[in-house]
Amino acid sequence: MELAPHIVPGLADITRQTMSVESNLKVKDVVDIFQRDPSLLALPVVHDGRFSGVVNRKELFSRHLGSPFALDLFGKKAISVLLEGEPPSVAAELDINAALERLLALDPKLEIDAVPIVSDDHCVGIMSVADLMMKISSNQAMLLHTLHLLSDRIREEVATASRIQHDLLPPSEFGFNGVTISAGVTTSTEIGGDFYDYFVLDDHRLGLVIADVSGHGVQSGMVTTAAKASLHTLISQGARTPAELLFGMNNAILATARRTLLMTCLVAVLDLTRGTLTLANAGHNFPYLYRQGTRELSLLDACSGYPLGFEGEGIYTEFTTGFEPGDTLFLYTDGLVECTDGADREFGYERLEELLMENAHLEPSTLRERILASARQFNGAAPFADDVTLLAASFRNADDHDARGKGVL
Repeated sequence: MELAPHIVPGLADITRQTMSVESNLKVKDVVDIFQRDPSLLALPVVHDGRFSGVVNRKELFSRHLGSPFALDLFGKKAISVLLEGEPPSVAAELDINAALERLLALDPKLEIDAVPIVSDDHCVGIMSVADLMMKISSNQAMLLHTLHLLSDRIREEVATASRIQHDLLPPSEFGFNGVTISAGVTTSTEIGGDFYDYFVLDDHRLGLVIADVSGHGVQSGMVTTAAKASLHTLISQGARTPAELLFGMNNAILATARRTLLMTCLVAVLDLTRGTLTLANAGHNFPYLYRQGTRELSLLDACSGYPLGFEGEGIYTEFTTGFEPGDTLFLYTDGLVECTDGADREFGYERLEELLMENAHLEPSTLRERILASARQFNGAAPFADDVTLLAASFRNADDHDARGKGVL
């Protein structure tokens, strides 16, 4: 049977039409435009009729106008004073995969949430990053029914999907106001069903996410892409608590997987000013918290709910505990505790707890490396049967790290 050629969608389907503003328009007038339309992500700026830059809502309010009296200082100046360097943009003729590669080249951490689409020095619209990732996810789903008929072509597609999925993960090492994070995914196939993420909510709150889709492969990878897209869309729309984020992600997974796949997911928010850790759990493995002050290891099992994609309008409860300097939070997926040796014995929770007690005082990268090395040794020469994702977050000294504003949003 001859396969019809697969055409990768272009940007026309996800182009959002928007007004442009002149480069001499006052900053306060641009602020008024954003305040009148909460859904507006960005405004193209034109000079003499040609595209000259872009004003991003998030960057405008958090970076340029985030400090006291900033609006008084900039309000009456032309918006052009806030434009810096070559404006980020994507060409209108690109397809969605090429657009994502261009976006990752511009912003490897995916901090911007909208980019102008430009043709012949004219802005034809705005591309939402969340819309782009959801379109890519939908496009990958369309490929599933042809998998058994493809050989070289499907291997190329899988390699592309694997590269995109890897590129969508944040850096494995990250620091924020004294919190040091080390995270990583070891996939059992080319495309994994696990993912992790972190996001900065403000100058003292940091969010962490770990998730695991049932099964693995292309379909699982599609669901993880949709989950990440929905997560950052929810954050941009104002969701701030773990329960709110799980509620919104659950609806996105239902729309994408239609109950064919489930995702366990845990969202935690660290409030460094209050010294607290708040989490909500959608059927994920319970995390561990090591308290340096008492040298105790606690299993945080006070709350859990159904996995994402199980039922509509799921409500998730939250649990809050202390998170003080010296403490270490450890998140993981079930691929770790369920990996087996040659005699089919599982790595298990008891072995993990012993390793955490021995190594939790170390830097997160060293802690993660030692646990992963122990699991590899236990598993033997065979590859892991399931994806293994580990994330360690330690609260050390607030003077050691200052990465405010560098989260992936």
